[in-house]
Amino acid sequence: MTETLKKLITILKDGEFHSGEQLGKTLGVTRSAVWKLIKQLSTWDLEIESVTNKGYRIPGGLTLLSKEKILSFLSFDQQARLEKIEILDNIPSTNDYLLHSLQARPNKNYACFAEKQTHGKGRRGRTWIAPFAKNIYLSVLWRFPQDPSALSGLSLAIAVSIIETLKHYTTTQELGIKWPNDVLYKNHKLAGILVELAGESNDNCSAVIGVGLNVDMPNASHQYITQPWADLQNMTQTIVDRNEVAGLLLSHLVNTLILFQNQGFHAFTEKWQTLDLTLGKPISLTNSASEKLQGIGRGINEQGHFLLETPCGIKSFSSGEVSIRLSN
Repeated sequence: MTETLKKLITILKDGEFHSGEQLGKTLGVTRSAVWKLIKQLSTWDLEIESVTNKGYRIPGGLTLLSKEKILSFLSFDQQARLEKIEILDNIPSTNDYLLHSLQARPNKNYACFAEKQTHGKGRRGRTWIAPFAKNIYLSVLWRFPQDPSALSGLSLAIAVSIIETLKHYTTTQELGIKWPNDVLYKNHKLAGILVELAGESNDNCSAVIGVGLNVDMPNASHQYITQPWADLQNMTQTIVDRNEVAGLLLSHLVNTLILFQNQGFHAFTEKWQTLDLTLGKPISLTNSASEKLQGIGRGINEQGHFLLETPCGIKSFSSGEVSIRLSN
């Protein structure tokens, strides 16, 4: 994003009308150049309203992420655990960004937010829809002084921590987790997680934990989403501060990663069981060979593997192998 375009967004984020003449003077460009900049913003999934004799505005305004505001929700100890927190305007994927930076940041933990992702990633190669300045796109690089096998169940623990974040906004019992890491509200997807391991050895491992959390999904993005979804503002029926959500989320994630590093998934098993939306429910499961199985969800084992009761007995599956759906 150019500095001029960023400055234009900063002006329009208040949600009020600004005339082309005023914008031109502030930016030091012609009215024709202002119009071209407005056209550029439309490619960023931003809704721009243009009204004769009034000018341009972003209906409802925008809340841009602020490092200072996000850090205000983290304790001194939590901040000390992270070498750096970065906020980027627009990148293909926060997970890829951190994976590519592994060698440049040896033995350091790192957090990266993006206002927009052009190639956000979900599980099993799916795309995560990520419009500009509307939701939370966060990845955390965390160094574990353990063998990669000790990280079984990490994505499940992260899902539990997201629920803890959401408790700041609702006490509803309609929040839950669909194994392995889809956070749902009324069976509509509210958040997703992608954990990728790298730099593995016998005594340490690096994990990049990506979290996408819907805050205020714009109407223009609805057509690209292929499954039932929810966002925080519709859930709470209030205006939600993205910086507050980002700060609370990062705070809970850091606490979760510290606890997981010290105690493993065992520390999260009890909470997981209370949030499991598949327990005792009819399940349709598709394995890595695209074979479909029907059965009843029977929770998870000590490694966080999904247990499915079938006519042939109870079978277990790791998260990389399968996709599951609640049967009607």
